[in-house]
Amino acid sequence: MLFPFLFFILLGCFASWLVIHLLLASGFGQGGDGETQHHHTHTGVIPRIGGVGIVVGFGLTYLLCFFHLNAGDEQTLLHFAVVGGAAGAFLLGFIDDFRPLGAKLKLLAQILIAVIAYKCGLAVDQVRVPFTELIIQLEFFSLFLTVGWFVAIMNLINLIDGLDGLAGGVGLMLMALLVYLGLNQGIVFSAILALGMIGAILGFLFHNFPPAKVYMGDSGAYMIGYVIAALSLLNAEKGAVLAALIAPALALALPIIDVAFALIRRGIKGLPLFRPDRGHIHHRLMGSGLSRRNTVLVLYAISLFALVGGLLSFAERGRYLPIFIGFAFVIILFALRGQKISAASLRVVLSESLQSRQDTRNALYLKNWLVVEAERADSAKHLWSDFRFVLKKMGFCRAELKLGEETRAFYVPNTPHEDLELLWTETHHTHGDVEVELALYGEKDNFSESQFALVADIAAEALANARSKWKEVNGAPLDFDSVAKEADDYKRQKARNLYRPTY
Repeated sequence: MLFPFLFFILLGCFASWLVIHLLLASGFGQGGDGETQHHHTHTGVIPRIGGVGIVVGFGLTYLLCFFHLNAGDEQTLLHFAVVGGAAGAFLLGFIDDFRPLGAKLKLLAQILIAVIAYKCGLAVDQVRVPFTELIIQLEFFSLFLTVGWFVAIMNLINLIDGLDGLAGGVGLMLMALLVYLGLNQGIVFSAILALGMIGAILGFLFHNFPPAKVYMGDSGAYMIGYVIAALSLLNAEKGAVLAALIAPALALALPIIDVAFALIRRGIKGLPLFRPDRGHIHHRLMGSGLSRRNTVLVLYAISLFALVGGLLSFAERGRYLPIFIGFAFVIILFALRGQKISAASLRVVLSESLQSRQDTRNALYLKNWLVVEAERADSAKHLWSDFRFVLKKMGFCRAELKLGEETRAFYVPNTPHEDLELLWTETHHTHGDVEVELALYGEKDNFSESQFALVADIAAEALANARSKWKEVNGAPLDFDSVAKEADDYKRQKARNLYRPTY
C-alpha cells in the first residue's frame, strides 16, 4: 500500500516542480504580479504562476485514475465534477492573476462553478445528527449550503495566501486529512486525488517556502479550495456527511478565525469588509519580531494542532472531540493572558473606533480620488501636489517622500513641526526599480495612536495605488521627473485637458 501512495505523491511533486521551474526559467509570468501590493509581506516582484504547476501535477494524477475508471461506473459524473470544477476554479484565478476581475464578477463565477458541481451530485443533501442514527434531509436548503461551502472554502485558502509557504502548507495538511477520510470511507478515487494534490503542493512549496520565488496566485488558491470542498463532499457520499464536513472545517480553524476577526476588525473601524490590511495573524507574529520562516513554522504548528481536531471529529464518531476542544480552550486562555486583554481595554478600543469611523471613510474617499487623478495627471510634479492635498485633508501636518534618490517634503503652516510628541510612521516598498520611503507626522491632539496608524496606512496605500495606476497608464514607474506619455485617444486627452492639479 505504501508504494502506490509514494508513486502518486512523487508524480504530482515532480510534475509541479518541473513545470514551475521551466516557467521561471523562461520568464513566463514575470509581469503577472507587476507591482508590489501595499499590504503584501514580500518585497519586489514575484510571479503568480505557481497554480500552473499545481494544476499539472493534479491533472496527471486524475488522468491515471481516469484510464482505470469503469465505463459503467455510476460515480463517473461525480468524478468529472471534481476535476472539471477544479479546472474551472483554476481558470478563473488564472485570468484574475493576469487581468484582474472585479470582486462581484469573481463571486458570480464561483457561485456558477458551485452550482454546476451541485447539479453533478456534489451536494450537502443530508446531515446525520452526531451520536445518533437520525438523518435530516436538507431538501430546499441543500443548494444554498452546497454553494456556500464551495465559495467559502475557495476564498478561505485565497485569503491566507499572504505569506510565503502559508497557504500551500495549510492546503497540504488538509489534503493529508482528506486522504485519511477517503481511505476510511473506502473511496479510493478521493484518496488518490488528494495524494496527487499533496505531491503537487509539495512541488510548489520547493519554490514558495521563504524566501519565495513564486506565488500560487488566485489560480492555485481557488483550485486547492475547490478540491478541498469537493473531496469533502465526495467522502460524505456514504452517509457520515456532518463528520466529513466538520473535519476539514476544524482543520481550517486558523484561516476561519483569522478571517472572522478581520471582518469584525474592519467593520468596527468603518473599513470595507474585504479591504486587505496588516492585522492578520501572520502580520502580528512578524511584528513581534519573528522572521518570515519562523512565522510560517508557528502557523504550521497551529494548523497541525487544528488538523488533530479534525481527525478526532471523524474518528470514533467524534467521541474524543470534546476533550480536544476543552484542551484547545485552555491553550487559548493562556495565550490571551499575555496579551493584556480586558473588558476595559476592549471598551476603549470599541469607543475609539466608533468615534473615528468618519475620519476613516474620509481617508478612503481621498485615497480613491488620488488614484483617479493619477490616471489623468500630466506629470509627477502635479501628482505630488495632489498627494499633498490628500495628506492635508487626512490631517497630517508633515510628510517626507523619497522616490529613488530624490526627496520632497510637505509642511502645514503654523504647526509645531519640531515637537517631539508628534506621531510618525514609515513605509518602505518597491515599485518597479524605484525605492519608496514615506514618513508621515500628525499632532497627538488630533489622533489616537491606533487611528493615526490606520489613516497613515490608508495614505501609504493611496500612494502605492496611485503609482501603480500611473505605471499602468504611462508604461513606466513614477519618479519625481516623470511626465505622462501623450494621450492615445480622444477620451483620455479630454480627461487630461480637464485635469487641474491642487497647488
